[in-house]
Amino acid sequence: MRKIRITLVLLLGLNSRLFAQEIPEKHLQKSEIEQVFLTHNLSLMAQRFQMKQAEAAVLQAKLWPNPKISIGEVNLWKNSSSEELPALIGNYGRYQQVEMELEQTIELAGKRKKRVQLQLLEKENAQLQFEELLRNLKYDLRSQCLELQVLQEKERLYSNQVGIFQKLAQSYQNQWKEGNVSEMDYLRIQSESMAFGNKLNEIQQEKIAKMNDVARYLGAKGTALFIADTIGSPAFIANRQNEWKIMAMDNRSDYKIIHNEFKKGQVQLEIEKAERVPNLEVSVNYDRGGNIMRDFIGLGLSMDLPLFNRNQGNIKIAKLELEKNKVEIEQFRIDIEREIDFLSARLSNLESSLKAMDKGFDGKLDVALERYVRNFQERRLTIVEFIDFINNYMENKESILERRAKYLQYSEELTYLVGKDIV
Repeated sequence: MRKIRITLVLLLGLNSRLFAQEIPEKHLQKSEIEQVFLTHNLSLMAQRFQMKQAEAAVLQAKLWPNPKISIGEVNLWKNSSSEELPALIGNYGRYQQVEMELEQTIELAGKRKKRVQLQLLEKENAQLQFEELLRNLKYDLRSQCLELQVLQEKERLYSNQVGIFQKLAQSYQNQWKEGNVSEMDYLRIQSESMAFGNKLNEIQQEKIAKMNDVARYLGAKGTALFIADTIGSPAFIANRQNEWKIMAMDNRSDYKIIHNEFKKGQVQLEIEKAERVPNLEVSVNYDRGGNIMRDFIGLGLSMDLPLFNRNQGNIKIAKLELEKNKVEIEQFRIDIEREIDFLSARLSNLESSLKAMDKGFDGKLDVALERYVRNFQERRLTIVEFIDFINNYMENKESILERRAKYLQYSEELTYLVGKDIV
């Protein structure tokens, strides 16, 4: 039973070392990761095609309607009442009748120009949609990178503990065989070593999954990433709520999209009003042998009479859409300001908590750990005192790491809310 436990502990430590050897990690700074993201992210590439489609739609809106040509009343044979006409080609066509008409639609009330304005706004909307996608993906990527950093820090923390307890376990095994320590103390050290090894394995599994999440944003396949940036004491952000609110209104792409929808609504209303004016149809026709004139050329004009349908329903719909857009803009502004106020309060509260912590406390814990390990090896501490300190040490180290990471996460959320880097 003892041999099985010892072998299991050694295998856990060996697996953690083999993991690092199996997948070569690519060390990158967070700024380098963002550059790869901007260049290779497939979602951004797809959105760029939509922007080009919007440009093509503007080109299409500028085009005039095509003229229409029609040919009719062509007879394939003659009868006894046919009159002889001059030949068309050679001797052919002495009894042929034909009618031709060329027709062109002329849009009145500036309909085409207004449609071009609408498509230009659609093009701007495509650009804003791209910026909004970029804002969301960048926030998601930064959040995933931060989570990966936390897992890296925890892996380093638990790897250190696994190393310490593996050395202690080996030492206690030798001393137990010699009868210098009790079996209970030896098994307690082995148990702690196994617990830290299991926790380390769980963290490494989470880290693998998180690396895959980050790699998905980079368009990479099977990339083992290691973020070179470490999580230290965060740079605190000065509280500038009013300034952030103004910045959000100027930079938030989703807020700009709503304003752009209002502009589109205004142009759409102008288009619907213009539709009250019917289009003009201009035509030129030629008739050979079908009238009192042998070769007749005539001009024609046609237009619908707007007696019943003056596009009243669509005009009312467009007006109501504008009113709805006004309400949405105001609600969106209120939501942005409320979110910034809420997040500012959370940042201030967490900042106070971090500032209340003794400067250098993190480093003092590491010095204390070395001292406690040395004293325990020299039998100046009982195993209960040593393990109690280890548990307290790990609790404090993880608490410090999580509070720092939470502050950084709130900072990223604030950047996301404002729509612009604020640090």
